[in-house]
Amino acid sequence: MISSLIGSVIMSAVTVAMLIAINITDKALKEVGRYSLTSQERQILIDAGFNSIDIENLNQEIKSLKFND
Repeated sequence: MISSLIGSVIMSAVTVAMLIAINITDKALKEVGRYSLTSQERQILIDAGFNSIDIENLNQEIKSLKFND
């Protein structure tokens, strides 16, 4: 009787841990690809003929991207 109770507590703890891990992974995957441009990327765009307004617009577009929708 006690061993089945301990087993059910362990199964519940493992289930909660698994759900937390899935939640953390899901949040991390939602943020993939939304980082602002690096200084090297900015320099490449400037060399390609883009101005600061174009670069800022590009940064705003990156931040507004919706993945998995």
